[in-house]
Amino acid sequence: MRIFQILFLTLLLTNSCADLRTKAAKKNTDEAKAKRLLKEMGAAHGIQNWDKMATYTVEFEDQFYGKIGKKANPYSDSLTTFELSYVQKSFDGRMSFTSGEHSGKTWGIQSWNTYEFNESGEAVFVKNEDAYFWVPTYQYFIEFPLRIQEATAVNYAGEQTINGKVCEGILASWETTKPQKKIDQYLIWIDKDTKRICKLEYTIREVMSFIKGAVYFNDYVDYNGILLPSSLPVESNLVKNGYMHIMRIKSFRPDIYGIEELRPNQELKTIGDEKP
Repeated sequence: MRIFQILFLTLLLTNSCADLRTKAAKKNTDEAKAKRLLKEMGAAHGIQNWDKMATYTVEFEDQFYGKIGKKANPYSDSLTTFELSYVQKSFDGRMSFTSGEHSGKTWGIQSWNTYEFNESGEAVFVKNEDAYFWVPTYQYFIEFPLRIQEATAVNYAGEQTINGKVCEGILASWETTKPQKKIDQYLIWIDKDTKRICKLEYTIREVMSFIKGAVYFNDYVDYNGILLPSSLPVESNLVKNGYMHIMRIKSFRPDIYGIEELRPNQELKTIGDEKP
């Protein structure tokens, strides 16, 4: 009997679609207020300063916890450090490992084609599912205050106190703020006073429709006008207590690499920030 209950629950979860709409977002529509708050949030994070660079490089680390974290971890060690380099406002970039089993190796992605470097230092395009997911995912979190400005559907989501700070919520997605099977929802909680992100809730439709997570934006550092959190603890509805993993931004440097270095295959059509 128990096995049938487990199978039924699994089937139910698999076919359900996580919904980040708050009671306020379901009850009322205030698109104008949401748009205003979204712009204020962007200005508070200095998104206008992204245009001052072509590429950027971040010293980064990711630490996973518990059984679920271990399963989600694409690396051999619980704590892994690497250097991330990206062409801003695109999804072209690479991660070069500085610790662990992959130390000295590089995973890259260009126009949604993944590559690695051989012993001669040449980019070899091979399928790498971990690189395909994680390289652009890290970039999206880093550039999130800028990227989410492109959302075409927004709504005000009310107020909530997070870590002692009164926050206002912005529900953001594309086409509609209602749950969709292939398009993610984002619920952005911003400090009512500073307009900085305190917490970001999100769905992960690419992995499974019922999964949702949340990341806190802690300990901001000002990098020549661009504000970035140095600590990003991540929660998941798959984990009852504690964090699944904690991402950390250790440094940020603009234009260390040229665009051509981060796009090694000159024959590939540049896609920009679109995803196939």
